[in-house]
Amino acid sequence: MMKKFLFIVLVSVFTLLITSQVTANPGSTVYDEIVWHEGKEHKRFFKSEALLKLHAMELGIKTEGKDMESLTKEVHEGIIIRKANELGIESEGRDLQELGKEVHQMMVMKKADTLGINIEGKDFKTITKEVKEAKIKKMAARLGIKTDGKDMKKLRKEVMETYLRSEAEKLGILTAGKDQEQLKQEIQRAKILKAADKLGVEVKNKDSEQLLDEIITNHLEKAKELNVYPFDHSMK
Repeated sequence: MMKKFLFIVLVSVFTLLITSQVTANPGSTVYDEIVWHEGKEHKRFFKSEALLKLHAMELGIKTEGKDMESLTKEVHEGIIIRKANELGIESEGRDLQELGKEVHQMMVMKKADTLGINIEGKDFKTITKEVKEAKIKKMAARLGIKTDGKDMKKLRKEVMETYLRSEAEKLGILTAGKDQEQLKQEIQRAKILKAADKLGVEVKNKDSEQLLDEIITNHLEKAKELNVYPFDHSMK
């Protein structure tokens, strides 16, 4: 039960922190926000071993000889501890479950303040709901989507679809008849190929994961300098 609760807390923190598999950002990849991230219970959070490796490197975690499961656990823990320190929360010797809960609560409260949400007399669940809704509306405004009278679930879906189709079109990807998952994969592939081209990485007979691993392993600083995937700023 404790293990399951800890996972939920970790996912809650990731809801405000983590990048999607479509984009990452230099300097603080693991702290990127994505407004539509659902935080669903995946068997493992990272689908990409290369991106997991990148997050571990940013946190100063050694990756050699570790499997995905154990490295994912370390990255989760590292994110909570680093964020706690950034927020001025004492982390030394703390139970990770309680620390994660405190970090998540403080992050939500800070976000509420940033978004101008009045928290007086409201419980944490209500504040969290209002923060999520405000973030969706903010992203909708950026994308030119009208929000008046729209159900939040439908608006979130519209925001996601509009963003993905916009990104796809910029990259010359045809969108007709494609679902969100297809578009995400094609967007990522196109960005990786674009990065590989700028970095002089050979792409023949290599899948996206192999190319991404090569970029992170052998061309990390140059990729950051050029702001190419996974260090582009497309979500900002």
